[in-house]
Amino acid sequence: MFHLAAWSQSIDPASAFAQLNAVPDTQITVAGKNVQVPVLNNVVALAAGVETTVAQQARLTAPSRRVKALQRVTPTQGNAAAASLPGDPHKVVDLRDTPLKMVVGEQMQAEIFSDPAAAQIQWLLAWLADGPAVPVVGDEFTIRADGATALVAQQWTLVPLVFAENLPRGRYRVHGFRAQSTNLIAARLALVGNQWRPGALGTNNDRHLEHLIFRHGELGVWGEFEDTDTPQVECLAAAADAAEVFYFDLVQVREGPG
Repeated sequence: MFHLAAWSQSIDPASAFAQLNAVPDTQITVAGKNVQVPVLNNVVALAAGVETTVAQQARLTAPSRRVKALQRVTPTQGNAAAASLPGDPHKVVDLRDTPLKMVVGEQMQAEIFSDPAAAQIQWLLAWLADGPAVPVVGDEFTIRADGATALVAQQWTLVPLVFAENLPRGRYRVHGFRAQSTNLIAARLALVGNQWRPGALGTNNDRHLEHLIFRHGELGVWGEFEDTDTPQVECLAAAADAAEVFYFDLVQVREGPG
């Protein structure tokens, strides 16, 4: 199991390290610039979007990290004189086999270094898990779903879905996920009965190449749902998009009603 936490802010750090605001989160404790480490205290991936006018930097900070060194996020991605969006291809720090172990209850912060001519949206994402990610396989298929919700910039916005086809009665396990929207930064799943919000770095068009970590079981099991309780998606975007496309990699684990 895992959860996607985020920091995002329109900011001009003026060639100094500056902390980003934490994105409000209904599932974990967030206050100001702080994200409190939940029981899922292993960081299995990191990504950052930083404005590119000067040599940009990003790092994850916490009291336990200062014992050794503040964790650098590299490579980064971003735009010049515009809101930062995910790179094509994605740039992700893959820590699935060697996660950063944080201390449950400590406060994490995201810090970036950049110098845009004017404030721009910049962000950092952290994937929190209960341990190293173990890939899974199965009799997998991929289904499309669409959304038409106006996204609120720099907030998790809940998006109801319309699936392209009706799933047969049964229970399904999510093995991977792709999310697309013009200004999308990230997206995460809201599954009935699941406390956590597993998520992926966003893509911005049909040709955008996502990191392999987000598809086909590479991050393990994302969660399960009944065909009668299909997922919703929370989207984090840099602008008010209103046309979303999602792809779910699924395995049917039970046929028929429960």
